[in-house]
Amino acid sequence: MIEAKPIEIFPAFKEYLQPARFKIAYGGRGSAKTRTFITLLVDNALYFGWRIVCFREIMKSIEDSIYQEIVEEIDRRGLSDQFETLRTEIRCLSGGGVFKFDGLHRNQQKIKGYSGFDCAFVEEAANVTAESWKMLIPTLRKAGSELWICFNPESPLDDTYKRFVTQRIYPDFKDGKRYCISKKINYTENPRFPPELQDDMELMKDADFDLYQHVYLGEPVANSDLAIIPPAWVAAAVDIHKTLGIDPDGRKRIGFDVADEGIDANATVFVNGFVAEFCEEWKDRDPNSAANHCFNSALQHGAKEIIFDCIGVGAGAKGELRNRVDSIVSNSKIPPEITAFNAADGVVFPDELYDADQTNKQMFLNLKSQSWWFVRDMFYNAYKASQGKPYDAENLIGLDSEKMDAKTLEKLKAELSIPRREYSNGKLRVEPKEKMKKRGVNSPNLADAFIMAFAPSDEIEFSVK
Repeated sequence: MIEAKPIEIFPAFKEYLQPARFKIAYGGRGSAKTRTFITLLVDNALYFGWRIVCFREIMKSIEDSIYQEIVEEIDRRGLSDQFETLRTEIRCLSGGGVFKFDGLHRNQQKIKGYSGFDCAFVEEAANVTAESWKMLIPTLRKAGSELWICFNPESPLDDTYKRFVTQRIYPDFKDGKRYCISKKINYTENPRFPPELQDDMELMKDADFDLYQHVYLGEPVANSDLAIIPPAWVAAAVDIHKTLGIDPDGRKRIGFDVADEGIDANATVFVNGFVAEFCEEWKDRDPNSAANHCFNSALQHGAKEIIFDCIGVGAGAKGELRNRVDSIVSNSKIPPEITAFNAADGVVFPDELYDADQTNKQMFLNLKSQSWWFVRDMFYNAYKASQGKPYDAENLIGLDSEKMDAKTLEKLKAELSIPRREYSNGKLRVEPKEKMKKRGVNSPNLADAFIMAFAPSDEIEFSVK
């Protein structure tokens, strides 16, 4: 039996020492994610005989893998006498441990051969496709087998980011045991952050703050500069009211996006003044039932207004909302106001100037596009405030990370940066959902509810009577 030697594991990684089906570490450069995972896996191969396959989405040769990083770890720790370094694999000389290396892309038959391995380590996993995950996850079927996943986020639309962060279906615990550990880890949690990276980080932070947030803080970027709201602006709005010391005092309201057909879901976002404090998404094909759920949530949060999508299936929710209002009135109580939001309607305040040259009706195609730009301007204002630049205190927008479910908040943040801007007859409009679907993007239900909650209003034009 080989005597185990102590290794240094930074506090942020202690949680990964316990067994779990999924172990995901994502974030920016310099966080020691890959280095720490390699350290732990070398131990598991040496002391527990783990058979480990190291994947990347595309691996044309062994040079494309983390083979060299594992060799360097073995040499650094003086373990060369315990391992045999071959041309395409690394074998432990005792206990049967092994490291193999392969690509996922279009490699289904070969990947099936790893079904009995103890661990699949997927490195640089940001660009792993949905097809690859659907093939790999059920293939690794040995009892107690684990999937270790490292990546620096690229786009909020990437399947890996959605699968393991914003739309994660894998629970933290299952059957009383730890099942999924998914953590964002950045350089700030690396006590041995190299001085060379420290210099680069500081220079980048001053020269290009957006790039710094992406590279060193692990913030995803939108797929296109056509994104209406850049991810950096959304990130800046998280807890901005706390940073600035401003209480979110104002009208309380809920945006309610009613589920369409197919895999679409209902969504609500509760807003207290300029700060979103609650958001949720749920499946319910019955608009009446969904309307009741929303109404109960409004009462729970003390919302004074419900703004709901009245197009298509959403029209079916109107009657139930009105019934609930009548019921409350009959008990001599004051109900929330019910306001219909029709995205295809004309703009509100049409003759007011949006900028020095154009009025609202000249600038925007419809109410939907006007509302997205109205919210966009508030996010930009929050971004300026976060940078210490002059900002309009009356035009802020915020997201409360303590009051919102972390997983749902991450999904909301990603969705707000998904829609792209387009032009129709010289007027701005929001990319239609049909085009989003062609890009592999599902309907941004949370973002739609969020936009409705903050949309500019002219109650004479679109309040429900």
